[in-house]
Amino acid sequence: MRITCPGCRNPMTRPGLVACPVCELVLTGPDAQELWWVDDQLARLTRRRRELIARLYGPAPVAWPAVPVPPPGFQPAHGDVSRLGVRNVLLMLGGLLLGIAAVAFTVISWGSLSLGARALILVSVTGVTLGVVWPLARRGLSATAETLAVVGLLLVGLECYAAYAGGLFGLQDVDGRWYAAWAAAAVTVGWSVYAWAAPLRMPRPLAVVIGQLPLPLGAFALDVPVSGMVFTLLLLSLLDLGVWGVVTTTRERGVAGALGILTLSISGLTALLMAYTSSSRQSAALLVFAAAVALGWAAVVERRFAIATGLTLSVGATVALPLSDRWEPAAAAAFALAVVAGALLLPKRLRKMAGVGGLLTLGLSTLIVIPGTTLTLLSPLRHLDDVWSGTAVWAPGESELILPSAPVVLALLAVALCVAFRAVAPPVGALAVLMIPDLAYPVLPALMVVLALALAGWAALDREVQVSAGLTAVATSAWATAEALATEETTLGVLGAVTVGGIVCAVVPVLRSGAAVTTTLALGGFAATLGLTADLPVHLAAFGVLAAAALGLAASAWLRDVPTEVATCVVGAAGIVMAAGHPAYLSLALSVGGVLAFAVALRADRRPAAGWVCSVLMVAAWWVRLGASDISAPEAYTLPISVALMVLGFLRRRSVEPPSSWAAYGPALAATLVPSLMAAWAAESGEPRALILAVAALAITLVGARTRLQAPLALGGTVLVLDAGLQLAPYAVEALVRLPGWFPVAVIGLAVLVVGATYEHRLRDLRRLRDAVTRLG
Repeated sequence: MRITCPGCRNPMTRPGLVACPVCELVLTGPDAQELWWVDDQLARLTRRRRELIARLYGPAPVAWPAVPVPPPGFQPAHGDVSRLGVRNVLLMLGGLLLGIAAVAFTVISWGSLSLGARALILVSVTGVTLGVVWPLARRGLSATAETLAVVGLLLVGLECYAAYAGGLFGLQDVDGRWYAAWAAAAVTVGWSVYAWAAPLRMPRPLAVVIGQLPLPLGAFALDVPVSGMVFTLLLLSLLDLGVWGVVTTTRERGVAGALGILTLSISGLTALLMAYTSSSRQSAALLVFAAAVALGWAAVVERRFAIATGLTLSVGATVALPLSDRWEPAAAAAFALAVVAGALLLPKRLRKMAGVGGLLTLGLSTLIVIPGTTLTLLSPLRHLDDVWSGTAVWAPGESELILPSAPVVLALLAVALCVAFRAVAPPVGALAVLMIPDLAYPVLPALMVVLALALAGWAALDREVQVSAGLTAVATSAWATAEALATEETTLGVLGAVTVGGIVCAVVPVLRSGAAVTTTLALGGFAATLGLTADLPVHLAAFGVLAAAALGLAASAWLRDVPTEVATCVVGAAGIVMAAGHPAYLSLALSVGGVLAFAVALRADRRPAAGWVCSVLMVAAWWVRLGASDISAPEAYTLPISVALMVLGFLRRRSVEPPSSWAAYGPALAATLVPSLMAAWAAESGEPRALILAVAALAITLVGARTRLQAPLALGGTVLVLDAGLQLAPYAVEALVRLPGWFPVAVIGLAVLVVGATYEHRLRDLRRLRDAVTRLG
């Protein structure tokens, strides 16, 4: 046998060498022996591999049945229900069927047996059912044992029913309600002992469930009123809390907690409903007890139950007082804040939730007074058609929705907001002052003006409420002004006070913008009121409003404040509208507005917009004046506009980047030429308008040709041709009427023939004309 080196594969000259003479691989020792063995195995495997390949390339062997192979990614379908689920369903069905059979036996087949047989059968079956759970549990069949325990509990209940129905031991003479209560208590005690002794998990939660029955059944047997039943349920919830603390397993705690919370919720809601329907000390006591029980649940189980503590405690304290329904919201709000303050004494984890419960009561009190507050807030809108009709007409109407407790509730809410969300407190505080009842008419608007000044001062001193207090001050001033429209004197006084107050507030930098807007609007209203109370016509009082707009414009220019400019525009527009209906005065008012707009246009940053406004107002003033003078010639309306536009176009053409003649002079020329051409067409024959228009159009055309400008050349020439055509139209029509019928057809055919014969030449002429016009400016 030929021996080769495992490393270099060179043949060995003789056996027994210590190392390979070529690669110096060590050939002795345990590692070398293992390497020789590995090489031998590799050689054997290589030979076997060759044999298998040769066999497979030979004749095909007899085929074995094909084994089905699933496709890639295939997974066998799993059952929809787990084995544990199947077992539980089967056990549940079996227990249910046994229970149905037991009920059927007790109710239907009961009368065919003697009393002893009945008792023996039920007691025996119940004993066997409840006792068999021990061997089943030892054999590992705990689920079956749990099912049989539930069936046994059902049999115990059936035994109680059967004993009463069969009159065992004279039970037929006992009141059914008392029997149910005592039977429930006995079953609870017995089942609790069984649950403690049985090696199962289900009986203990069932003992907690059964334990809910004795107390309500006993209260029902005592024929207690609703308040007594509520007290019983609260006591039961407290007992459930004790059970929750005693038991140790999660399942038992879950059942005790769910049942305790359910009874607490039912009893608490019932107590609140009793307090809403009929306030009494019983309801108050129940609510306080419910608050204590909820606090216990919050301390032991879940802190969010402290919300119910704050809510029920504040409501309970409210209904304990002998107050009318119209004052209860105020008491509830006061007790709510007291609860919020008292919650600070609780442990830290309960503090916040108890305070939330008190705030819920405060929110409910606020909801009760909101409808009446809304009516009072909107009351001036009901009398806008009766301005200056007297205080008798403006007297506030009586409404059941307006509660005397509203200012107290809103004031307490404002105090609470000052502590938590101070930015929202100013409007609520203003509403509290607004809702003060039984104020004489002049006092209320004056009080609101004073309140607006106080809010402005608050906004100046407190940066956090700067925006809300400032806006509330403006809204309060507006409401006071609307309320003051009952009499002329009150309107003048309120508007004057608002104006002076706005001037004073404008001294403070942070209030300057809002104060300037308020002052401008109030000054415009004061000027209008002053003129109207002086028996001036509306169109004359308008100029006082325009004077106020001028003062506001000066203030806005000094302040550089956009809101003040907007307020000035509103006042100026109101003054112009007041002059409508009297053309001469309207023209003057429009002129004043144009002058004011021109003053604004002197500022570089306002020049474009103010310039257009000035132009529009001046043109409108000119047109109104012409219309008032019964002038119908269109040139009187359009010629000043055209002259102004021509001047502007001339100035623009002298700029560094001059516009085209159409942009510079087109609007100016069209503004006069087009209306004049329309008027010439509509004029009667013999009037000189057409001749004057032709002369003017010819002059404009010659100027355009001299200056090589498209706009005057094209517009002037077009108007000239149309005007001349209008003058020749009657004669052309008369000549066409006298011609024979074939003549127009012949002329049209000849024209078409000439155009077709000289088509290319005419195209060159048209292109040459287009280029010539394009080269014009």
